[in-house]
Amino acid sequence: MEHLGDYDVIVAGAGVTGIVASVAAARAGATVLLVESSGILGGLITGGRLTKPTGVVQPGVYLDLIERAAAYGGADPNLRESHWGAYSGVFDTEVMQRVIIETIEEAGVEVLLFAHVTAAVRGGDRVRGVELHTKAGPQLATASTVIDASGDGDVAALAGVDFSYGRPSDGHVQPMTSYFRILNVQFAELAKDCLEHPEDIRELVIPEGAGQDNADYVLKFYMAGFEQRIADARREGFEWIIPKSHLHMKAGLLPGELNVNATRVQGNALDPRTRTSAALEVRKQAYCAFDFLKRYVRGAESAIFLDVAPVLGVRETRRMVGDYVLTEEDVRSQARFDDAIGLSNAPLDIHEPGGEGGAMITVNDGYGVPYRCLLPRGVEGLLIAGRCLSVDSGAFASTRNTPVCAITAQAAGIAAAECASRQVTPRELPVDAVQRQLTAIGVSLGN
Repeated sequence: MEHLGDYDVIVAGAGVTGIVASVAAARAGATVLLVESSGILGGLITGGRLTKPTGVVQPGVYLDLIERAAAYGGADPNLRESHWGAYSGVFDTEVMQRVIIETIEEAGVEVLLFAHVTAAVRGGDRVRGVELHTKAGPQLATASTVIDASGDGDVAALAGVDFSYGRPSDGHVQPMTSYFRILNVQFAELAKDCLEHPEDIRELVIPEGAGQDNADYVLKFYMAGFEQRIADARREGFEWIIPKSHLHMKAGLLPGELNVNATRVQGNALDPRTRTSAALEVRKQAYCAFDFLKRYVRGAESAIFLDVAPVLGVRETRRMVGDYVLTEEDVRSQARFDDAIGLSNAPLDIHEPGGEGGAMITVNDGYGVPYRCLLPRGVEGLLIAGRCLSVDSGAFASTRNTPVCAITAQAAGIAAAECASRQVTPRELPVDAVQRQLTAIGVSLGN
């Protein structure tokens, strides 16, 4: 097997977690390899059109990307208010892709796309690297520390780390989804429609001073609702094939561009057949929702279907078991921890497992995320960050959101670089070595 190279840090997965972790580690002086199985950098924040952070984005690489995108005219970096709390940093996907490429190149991160992790290389209880399958065949990459930013916890699972799946009562997980995008929407009419039916609207954001021009609504309009309208359409005979009772819609960067989150597919995304069928099913559901909008929503009568996001939105799979398992009670009680590496105000964002409903539950001032949640129990030389964090099924409804993924990724990148410098494992590293660097860039730790 060809030895690709030896690095201070290997990061598996180039979604928002992997991007933040790899750049943070490289900025701290580490040599970094970022491995991604697809051909897209950014994962759901680019290929999945997940462009509205659910929560306040803390200082660090993610905020740097948003501010850089804003300088190109492709993001709104301002703090906005929702009924569940504050959020910041709405952006355009292609501008985000551009600034990601610029940022990783400036940081000196080596990127390897179209490379699938097939094994975690262990020496005793320590992960030493990963085996990869590429177009050139199997390859080996070794490192002082590996960061699992795969979302599904692929590296940690291959290394033998225990994990939880689904909620304890029935094993169900939050459903898969994909945004789709339509053009030629008349936003002034859409806004009027929403305002005239407040009983059917869960959340509505209309820019102050917006008039008839679609440009007034760019990156700022947002709504959630139409539950009653969907129910009425179904009674009239409209064939609504989507197991979801409402819509979420947000304005894109193009005047007249609307991004719609309506699709919902239940199932285990770790099963290859289920994941494949979900990728096809979300398209059929997107066409259904588009037909509904054109027929029943003002401002969408002349809309044009543009595309479905190329990256399937997998909300929940493995939750790895770490030295600490963050609980729903921790999140709801705004818990603080001595080893916290970031304060999160991301709400409990629940898309009902096995059902059609959903809820956004505030966590008020937020909760601290412990460093111990990044340390997989029983394995050395490995950090877990992002969606596969060590949390219970309730806390996961908050920690799966991108601001929290970025919090854990920033800490993981800094910790991995420190481990290489000190020649220690992440578990041996004093947490204050990470906390000092986070505080220096303005992160609110939550301790």
